[in-house]
Amino acid sequence: MSVLSPLSRGMLRAVGFSALAIAAVQATPAWAQSGDLVVNSATAPSSLDPAWACGLPEISFLQNFYVRLVQYGVKDGPEGTKVVDYGTIEPYLADSWTVSEDGKVYTFKLKDGFKFQSGAPIDAAAVKYSFDRVLKMAGCGRFFLTDGFIDPVIIDSVEAPDASTVVITLNRPNANMLVDWATHAGSIVDPAVVEANGGVVEGQPNQFMSSNVTASGPFLLEAYTPNQSARMVANPAFAGEAPASSAIQVNWIAAAPTLLLQARTGQADITFGISKQAATTLKDSQDVRVLAYTNPFVQQMMLPNSKAPWDNPKVREAVAHAVPYQQIVDRIAYGYGTLYYGPIPPSLPGFNADLSKPVEFDLDKAKALLAESGVTLPIEVEVLVQEGDATQQQIATVLQSTWADLGINLKIRVAPGAEYQDLTQGHKVQSLMRLDGPGVFEAGYYFGYDVMCNNPNNLTEYCDPAVDGLVNKLRATADATERQAILDEITTKWRAAYPKLQFFEDQPVVVLSKAVTDFTFAPLPDYRTWRK
Repeated sequence: MSVLSPLSRGMLRAVGFSALAIAAVQATPAWAQSGDLVVNSATAPSSLDPAWACGLPEISFLQNFYVRLVQYGVKDGPEGTKVVDYGTIEPYLADSWTVSEDGKVYTFKLKDGFKFQSGAPIDAAAVKYSFDRVLKMAGCGRFFLTDGFIDPVIIDSVEAPDASTVVITLNRPNANMLVDWATHAGSIVDPAVVEANGGVVEGQPNQFMSSNVTASGPFLLEAYTPNQSARMVANPAFAGEAPASSAIQVNWIAAAPTLLLQARTGQADITFGISKQAATTLKDSQDVRVLAYTNPFVQQMMLPNSKAPWDNPKVREAVAHAVPYQQIVDRIAYGYGTLYYGPIPPSLPGFNADLSKPVEFDLDKAKALLAESGVTLPIEVEVLVQEGDATQQQIATVLQSTWADLGINLKIRVAPGAEYQDLTQGHKVQSLMRLDGPGVFEAGYYFGYDVMCNNPNNLTEYCDPAVDGLVNKLRATADATERQAILDEITTKWRAAYPKLQFFEDQPVVVLSKAVTDFTFAPLPDYRTWRK
């Protein structure tokens, strides 16, 4: 049970919190220590396995425990902070690499001295095992590792001719591969530990790895309670640059009042996932900094095109015109959002503003389109929302009210992280809310999320063979002008199909306490440089 001091109670009264909010304050985990950097986030990871993880919460957390062949660079951000530079690739476990003239063979020379938590060396055999494992399991990690080329898989082989050399051979050239291998999916796991705990089963998750790590990176996982909290400590045996903080306490707090309270009072040093409304109440505080960043992550509603009523294109077009977009940006995102409609978010190269103008909010047009669709009203629709995402729940509530006048009865279902991932990735839901964006910051990769036919990661289930042909042509084209022409054609075809709803490109807000001295932002956060 938490005990509030008179000062804390006074602060609660000053900011107008109710008794319910006071009761919601999360007790500090027994393993937390006073000097820890405290990071609070609204949504918890559903899996710690780099081969299986799909969503932002799990990727952001688990990647801190593993080393990869290469890593992203860093550049200057707002107010003295840094941001990850996804356009720059630097060595990590690899000391150097070469690429064959035909672009198909990558040869890496590994650094010495890197070891797993178990003490075993991180050598070429471990790299081969880790890559082969991701490919065999065929989870979300495979999509990242292969740049979305999974039919057929673009990686022909991963070989370890000696302990310090890794050779990866592709069946076609693709300039994005180094960027792909810098993602969480390229994490190097300990073969002995994995084999002792379930091994690798084709097409199946590993239950041990879903809640444990076989650390090879800068942090060790000292304690972990799923959906609640974790403590990560610096790995004393890590051969790379030591993390800036010796220990980080991570709390996953679904209760929005608690998340805001702990940010305001300094109980949290870094806060993610705070609602935009809550962020506005902190802007004038002298004790925190409220920083907004740009990234190609979008608040959206997937309308699986193979499932009724979304298999009717007129129904999809109708609901697209039945969304009060500007109201959502103004009143839910509090201005922290960019309106558009198309397959390429504004922050990604290739975005064409003229072809991606927002859809007009027009209920009369929506009613006419529903009449044209031939469906019998009322329609019963269920949308799945992830627990802890207040923005998604608020948007769903707005749609529920707005669509009722059209004869569409929207039921909102909230699920915790693990259940949400199982239902959504298994294509088991009628529709879903999702804050999503590319793990690799390139339009061709992102198309696999909602454009490509017969792709298990395409939760929109939109399929147009002509668009598939254009995407394949794009991947084989290097000329910038030709690429833009292809992207424009894809954008035009995609928009005409209205495959899903896009509410806005999100501008994520991070709250930093005045104690934080070093912070680097990334859409998929890397904790290594954070310090107070």
